[in-house]
Amino acid sequence: MSEKLETTRNALIDGAIRVFAAQPAASLADVAEAAGVRRVTLHRLIGSRDDLLKEIAMRSITEMDEACQRAVENAESATDALRACVEALVPVGDRCHFLWTQTAVWEEATIAKEVDRQNRELADLIDEAKSEGSLAIDIPNAWITAAIEACVFAALQATRAGDIAVNDAGKLAARTLLKGIGTGPANKRRRKE
Repeated sequence: MSEKLETTRNALIDGAIRVFAAQPAASLADVAEAAGVRRVTLHRLIGSRDDLLKEIAMRSITEMDEACQRAVENAESATDALRACVEALVPVGDRCHFLWTQTAVWEEATIAKEVDRQNRELADLIDEAKSEGSLAIDIPNAWITAAIEACVFAALQATRAGDIAVNDAGKLAARTLLKGIGTGPANKRRRKE
């Protein structure tokens, strides 16, 4: 494939990720229109809708892995690594959102294997953070995973709306996950007498 066609193909996939993140049921015509190409070009370079979804899923997994691996290089604890991963997932939040909303792609064996690997790695990291005392041991890992997804999605939405810069949104997502949104123990209000 020529360099120009490869560039066009990559742009199509990036555009498709944005389209599917915003509209999970989008058609190939929607993707082609958003990318500024004809549908026939999309079919020639990518193939069917299923081919496109699988390609996006594998790219999403790879980009999420790379973002987290870079983020945890200097982590001194599991808690630091978890914080760093949450922060790192926000800039690739559309990839995360795609995987969370397009669960039908998990039926493909290679993708299912990679998603399962990511889930096991996250569960191990959560268990380590629990053993360090930064996460409550009585909260199920499934709930913590759902909270991570919710925080990353909230950060993605805030950045899409232009309300918060990506780096700030990542820090807020990690802070919300690990510390909540309160300022500490609630002080009782004193009534004036």
